Amino acid sequence: MNYEFRVVPHSMLPGKQAVECWRDGKFVAGIYPHQDGIRIVSKFMTDIIKESGPAYGGQLLPAVIVKLGEKPAF
Repeated sequence: MNYEFRVVPHSMLPGKQAVECWRDGKFVAGIYPHQDGIRIVSKFMTDIIKESGPAYGGQLLPAVIVKLGEKPAF
C-alpha cells in the first residue's frame, strides 16, 4: 500500500490547514485542527491503539496508531 499526505486549506475554517491521507490514490482520512487538539476522521477507521514510541533523541513519547481497514467500517 502506498500512503501519501497532502496539506490542504481547511474547507470550513478559513486560514487553517488540514492534512489529507490518501492510500493508493484514494482519500482515506483527514486530520483537522480541533479546539482540544486535533481531530482525525475516516470511514475506514477500525481501531485505535495508544503506545509510547521513540522520538528524535531516543526519548519515549505517547503515540497513537489509527488502523485503517480496506473497506468502510460502517
